[in-house]
Amino acid sequence: MWYLEVLEQACSQEWQLTTEEVEQLIGVKPHCHKEETVYERGNWCFTKVGKLGGQTAWQVSKVS
Repeated sequence: MWYLEVLEQACSQEWQLTTEEVEQLIGVKPHCHKEETVYERGNWCFTKVGKLGGQTAWQVSKVS
């Protein structure tokens, strides 16, 4: 599962990923309900941290 390695690297190196990059990795477009900034899928947490170009930027972390 190649995408897990990329997520681990993004988490450990504090990369900011675009919505499109996250979608390519996990297979679904991350989204939050109104007023929320965190999207969880499996053991992964994606937190909105601003914009990269015209897309939302997401910080990757692991759910404890």
